[in-house]
Amino acid sequence: MEGLTGIARAQLRILKNNITGIQNQPLLKTSFISAFIVLFWVGALALMYKGLWFFNKFPIVGPALVDEAIYLFFAALFIMLALSSIIICYATYYNSLEVDYLFSKPVHDTVIFMYRFFQSVLFSSWAFLFLGVPFLLAYGLVKHVPLWFYLSIPCYFVPFILLPAAFASITVLLFVKFISHRRNKHILIAACAMVVVVLYEYYMMYIRPELFAKSEIDYFLNDLLHHLSIFKYPLFPGYWMAKSIIHSGVNDIGNGLFYFVAFSLTTVFFLQINWFLAEKTFRSGWLSSRGGRAKKSFPTHKGIVNKIPNLFSFLPRFTTAMVVKDIKVFLRDPGQWFQFLIYFAILSIYILNLRNLPSSLNSASYDTYWKFIITFLNLSATALVLAGLAVRFLFPVMSLEGNKIWILGLAPIKFRHLLFEKFITSFVGILFISEFLMISTNIMLRTKLSLMLISCGLAALISLGLVGLSIGLGSIYPNFKEDNSAKIVSGFGGTLNFIIALFYVIFTITSFAIPLFSYEVHHSITERTFYHMTAICCIMNLIATMVIGIIPMVLGYKQLENMEF
Repeated sequence: MEGLTGIARAQLRILKNNITGIQNQPLLKTSFISAFIVLFWVGALALMYKGLWFFNKFPIVGPALVDEAIYLFFAALFIMLALSSIIICYATYYNSLEVDYLFSKPVHDTVIFMYRFFQSVLFSSWAFLFLGVPFLLAYGLVKHVPLWFYLSIPCYFVPFILLPAAFASITVLLFVKFISHRRNKHILIAACAMVVVVLYEYYMMYIRPELFAKSEIDYFLNDLLHHLSIFKYPLFPGYWMAKSIIHSGVNDIGNGLFYFVAFSLTTVFFLQINWFLAEKTFRSGWLSSRGGRAKKSFPTHKGIVNKIPNLFSFLPRFTTAMVVKDIKVFLRDPGQWFQFLIYFAILSIYILNLRNLPSSLNSASYDTYWKFIITFLNLSATALVLAGLAVRFLFPVMSLEGNKIWILGLAPIKFRHLLFEKFITSFVGILFISEFLMISTNIMLRTKLSLMLISCGLAALISLGLVGLSIGLGSIYPNFKEDNSAKIVSGFGGTLNFIIALFYVIFTITSFAIPLFSYEVHHSITERTFYHMTAICCIMNLIATMVIGIIPMVLGYKQLENMEF
């Protein structure tokens, strides 16, 4: 195929340069990142093994529950990979300057498409690598599978990441081809809203009434598994993969190989459909997306976003102009706001289900203990969501200035003003989300006012540290040549950001949980000791937040100031 050899050689050179770049990094930094990645992976393996072992030890039904977990896990992972692949495929196919460049060269359309398709697969495969592989290893350890099962795990990896990406790619190709690019955003939002409404109504009508009408074990064994049987539908691809693993785990090689081959042949079939659609629709869809953008106008005197300068007239004109620009860039990038909507959909489901806690938690004997447990679990979940939001949306903001960053470098402004604007804008948004989550969830949990104030204060402190960390590291490790935010986050700096954010959240919450549980729940320390420990924790967390939030910002500012334009 035309252009295939040239693209392959270019990618090999890029890979070689990236490896050389890693080798040229300081050994301490590389070792630090590698150690924490291994630690995270081992921790995930231990956690999953503990969970599967807990289910497996149930009398009589234990092994069946572990198998049900396999069905549920692969169904959820398949759906997650398909959704993330839709976003990544759209950005990779139609929002990339590299595609524009390749279409101007004597390269066949299908070569460009398959090149970008496999790039999308690489960006979306991290979920299986960090979740699927530890889960399979934990399942093997619990079930005491033969040695060849562990050796076959890489074989499961390849088709399982290709098939959801193939589904997503077909969806994107047809969507862009047959729907006007101007209406893409509105139709996509309407479709997502309809799906959310349908799923919520199904939950409220069928699942929730049965959840509280019967005892927990009776519900789990009869009703919950019945409603989850949709994931065991024979035509659902995740079912084939789960079935293959279950049969392989009991050394039933024939049936395990049968389901694996069915999954693999289906993957090949949908890849062939992608090839056919790429020949017919890829170029025309790309032209349609570019034509829609050229025709659409954005008047500067209309719209809610353009009214922002009137609200922030007390700020410098440069700051307000950059705020308006950042908001418009975010709203005009479907990949960004669609992922943002997915985050909020998950959070909405989480908040709505807090009111479904068992009534026994409100009894007098368990009230204090469980209130503290659930409140700190809620704070931990909120903080981890904030860490994910910061890494995904705040780390790339400086890199998304693109190769036109030299204009800001030559303008009569300072990069510290630019960093300050991005920090303030991001902090206001993250703080609003964190406080809304903490107040609403604490009201649903009916926690005491003092506990609510502590959790809200910790959420605000964590928001401050995460924003400074993400903006700062994004400035230290910018990638102005890449316009795909998913690829920017998947680099060295994004990985470092995620690891530091994770340990910062764990440290902050744990340091406050220890004195509170020791005094309020276990009554193992005196009131004076509690106040002293709390004061020390406050000082430690303030120092940690300043180190996490300020030092990366300062280093990022120096990095930008020393750049050559």
